Amino acid sequence: MEPSDKKKYTYRPHPQVSANQIAEYLGASSTRRKRIIRDARFPKISVVAQYDKAREGLVNFLDDDTRSFKHLATAQDHLEKRKLRVDATDWLKRDSDASIEAMEIFQSAYNKFGFAKFTCREVTGKQPLLDLWKTTKISVHLDLLLRKPVMGANHDNIGGAIFLFSRGETSNKARVERSKVIAGLIYTYCGNILKEMGVADPSLCLAVDVFGKVTYKPPGTFAAKIKNVADACEEIHARWKTIAPPDDYDGPEP
Repeated sequence: MEPSDKKKYTYRPHPQVSANQIAEYLGASSTRRKRIIRDARFPKISVVAQYDKAREGLVNFLDDDTRSFKHLATAQDHLEKRKLRVDATDWLKRDSDASIEAMEIFQSAYNKFGFAKFTCREVTGKQPLLDLWKTTKISVHLDLLLRKPVMGANHDNIGGAIFLFSRGETSNKARVERSKVIAGLIYTYCGNILKEMGVADPSLCLAVDVFGKVTYKPPGTFAAKIKNVADACEEIHARWKTIAPPDDYDGPEP
């Protein structure tokens, strides 16, 4: 993320992590776990979220039932102009190029991702936090709501998708495991927070590895992983107030 010209950091008084952070936490070393908690407790303030325009372009494309690629072209045009601005920082230029590449990869692998079978809708408004374990809340911020009618039933099956833009090694086992945990959290979120919209279907709960050109669904049984998530939430809660801010911290007093 790119820091603001004013304050660099803000502060969360109560334990809260993102789906990405808790997924990484499960397989991280003790040192890395401490860094994840620090990043969650003292999050950086960003002017522009990384890959924001790529995410926006993909959401607009999939939300359109005609699946017109004009949405991706519009986003790419914006990014090309953004990186040529006189005030464009090196970070903004790199993010623009990487976002364009992400959309090009998604477009080339569209059929492989499998979205042609799904009805997708943009998720608008504030999304509630997943708060099953009380100690630590998890932000499972869906990019899209997926819906599939069930013949003969008075409900739809539902799920969600989150776009992941990691550029690391695609065959890395840890990367695959993180993606599956995120998919499982999407399923858990839909089954608990969005249950009034329909019945959560694991086949509709997708962690989308854009650069890896693959989507991940929850593991066959997510029960063991949920137990691991619960244990991690307990640990994060116990360590939260012991984690010191970064050396350059300029946010509110903890």
